[in-house]
Amino acid sequence: MTVQDQTQREPQLGVDVIGFGVGEFAYLLNVFEGPARDRSVSVFRAEEMIDDVTLSTAGASSLLARDMATVDDDGELGVKGVAAAVATALGQATRWTEISLLTADSMDNVAFVEAPDVAIMLQPRLLGTWFVFAKDPALSSAEATLRIVLQHVAENPEGSAYFVFKTLDSEQHLLVRREGKSWTTGTPDFDKDEVAEMPGLDDAGLLAAIEDARG
Repeated sequence: MTVQDQTQREPQLGVDVIGFGVGEFAYLLNVFEGPARDRSVSVFRAEEMIDDVTLSTAGASSLLARDMATVDDDGELGVKGVAAAVATALGQATRWTEISLLTADSMDNVAFVEAPDVAIMLQPRLLGTWFVFAKDPALSSAEATLRIVLQHVAENPEGSAYFVFKTLDSEQHLLVRREGKSWTTGTPDFDKDEVAEMPGLDDAGLLAAIEDARG
């Protein structure tokens, strides 16, 4: 048995997909306070999670063990690196997009969180874990959203997508499905229980519809 070199490169948003356990995620949601953080808690349906002191403490311990947090001379814990970027996105976001990727028998989810200095996408996985990756800086937010739809439909030709675009004071919904060689979007009117559809869109038309729904 040999002892291997444990030196590792620090993970980087934009380069790596980084996983966070449920306790770590609970702690990161608790780093900031204010309306943006509260909106993030609502988007991730984490109201009970953030009030669980034991869970957040376990998350802090895990971040410290993974070298994503430090303790200062006063004994205060602070996150750093990727963890700090995720905490900033969750706590200072100005826009949240909930993306449901649908097939006939399954649904996957992606959350897109945008703050002034960082934009990240998060996917839930088993046991309350979240996998995080940064938006490609070469793409606009609408283009990044479109790319997710294109990839989903390429892998699932009968698939569709449902978006909920949120800010602190607004919420817009958009349904997208592929029909032959074009796209159809649907904008629901919940008061009338109707969906206004716009068929026959090409990729550029779908991008414009996403930009419009984002506001």
